Amino acid sequence: MGDVVVASRKWNGDFHRRTVMAELGKDALGTWLWMPGGTVVETPSGSFQATPGLRLVPPGAMWSAYFVPAFPRRRRPKQLYVDITTPATRRGDLIEFSDLDLDVEQLDDGQVRVLDRDEFTTHSRTWAYPARLVHAAEATCQMIVGAVNSGEPPFDGSEMPWWPSETDDRVFDLPAEDRSGPSRGSTADDSG
Repeated sequence: MGDVVVASRKWNGDFHRRTVMAELGKDALGTWLWMPGGTVVETPSGSFQATPGLRLVPPGAMWSAYFVPAFPRRRRPKQLYVDITTPATRRGDLIEFSDLDLDVEQLDDGQVRVLDRDEFTTHSRTWAYPARLVHAAEATCQMIVGAVNSGEPPFDGSEMPWWPSETDDRVFDLPAEDRSGPSRGSTADDSG
C-alpha cells in the first residue's frame, strides 16, 4: 500500500485540512490509514505537526475516526476523535470529504464529549445545510456517541491489529513494556 492524500473542505467549499497518510489496508470496517508523528497537516491558519495515530475511513459513512495512542511521558491521554463528515470519496490516491463541524471525543477518562455544536448550528444556518444533512449529521453524531459508550466496533479495540510495526519506541516515545497493541513485527494480517 502507498501514501494517500486526505483532504477535507467545509460545506461552503472552504479548505479545511490536508495531509498525507500511509494506507495500511482495508477490512470490513473500512480503510485504515497511518499518520506518523510529525506529519505535516495543512490548515487555513497554517501547518502543524500531527500526533501519530490511525484513521479509519468507513465506506459510505458520515464519519471517520482517529485513534491516538497514549503518551505517559508527555502526560497526553489516549484519545479517540471522530469527525462527522459527508461520506468520503476516493479518486486514486485522494480521499476527500466535507467536515460537518460536529466531533465526538473520548479521552482515557472514558467520558464521551460532543464538540463544536455551536459551530454546527451557526454553519447550518449561514451555509444553508439542507435539512436532511442536518438530521443525518445529528443522527450520526448520536449513533457514534452510543457506539463509543457501548464499545461497539470499531470502538472496541478493532484498531489494535492495525497499529503498524513502526509503532515502536521511536514513534511513541514509550518503553516497549508500556505499549499495548500487537507485538513487534506483527501486521494487520496476523489478526486472522
